Amino acid sequence: MADNVPYLIINPNAQDKRLSKKIDEILKSAKKAFGEFQYELTTKIGDGIPIAKKAISEGYNTLVSVGGDGTLNELINVAAKTDVKVGMIHGGSACDSLKTHGIPKNFDRAFEIVAEGYHERFPVGHLKGDTERYFIEMVNGGFIGDTANALAGRYEWASGEIAYGYVAIKVIMGFKPIPTKITVDNKIIRETNLSTFAVSLTDCISGFEFIPGNHPRLDDFGIIFSHKKGLKLIKLLLKAVSGNHLKNTDDFEILRGKHVIIESEIPHTWESEGEIPSRNATRIEVTHIPDAVNLIIPEGWKYGKTSKERNKAKKRVLKHQQPFPEDD
Repeated sequence: MADNVPYLIINPNAQDKRLSKKIDEILKSAKKAFGEFQYELTTKIGDGIPIAKKAISEGYNTLVSVGGDGTLNELINVAAKTDVKVGMIHGGSACDSLKTHGIPKNFDRAFEIVAEGYHERFPVGHLKGDTERYFIEMVNGGFIGDTANALAGRYEWASGEIAYGYVAIKVIMGFKPIPTKITVDNKIIRETNLSTFAVSLTDCISGFEFIPGNHPRLDDFGIIFSHKKGLKLIKLLLKAVSGNHLKNTDDFEILRGKHVIIESEIPHTWESEGEIPSRNATRIEVTHIPDAVNLIIPEGWKYGKTSKERNKAKKRVLKHQQPFPEDD
């Protein structure tokens, strides 16, 4: 029966098309974990959405993303506000969402976690700009959006945290802050020349901890913004590697809220989960939606941990151990 069989949506173009060379390995691991399953390969950005819709219409209630954050986000946009469960398998360059939820890179163990079927409901953010979409990590504007746009254009070869940092620095040096008004929970917070902006359910962008300690169990967004530019912005980026920039200053602020409106004189480029959902809107609205999506995660996984604590816990998950025994 389709309702007891997982449906895999595999992006062979993930990780600079290197995942295409691992398809046989992926299918072997899936066979070991599930016995019976169905799958389909995507061919381009956006394919995951119609494939996921088709799978649900055919009775499948467990979708499994095999790819990066973009592939996962496409499944989230179909599964949000339903009872469909979403599993996550590492296949991309960054996979920030999988780091957040403790999914190991090992295919065998990741598929076992999906087969075990433990799941919890998590919030999503809803972005309304050029288009509307859900996200489970964050949406970013300012130089971060321009960096993602560059990675999808001139720097397709760049992958991983080092490459992201290189491209980000290139973008920063030519970035001009944009006059912007920020409204959080119906209160005008700032009118400023904006260089950096993120509305986030978690803490990481390509390994950089922009909002250390932020996690999806806090029931609202972490919101960061800055008007730094040039070398000062590079210093902010370097601090984000270790998450040491948490304190609010005149140049960098962290807020919390459930509803955010960003209005600018000229459009920001907005990035979300590795994709560019908006380039032309001068008004972006982001809304927190609680308990919106079923994610399959390792049983016992906890949130609000440091990167070091999470990395240790993932090693325990890989060994079929409790992720955080010190908390028991």
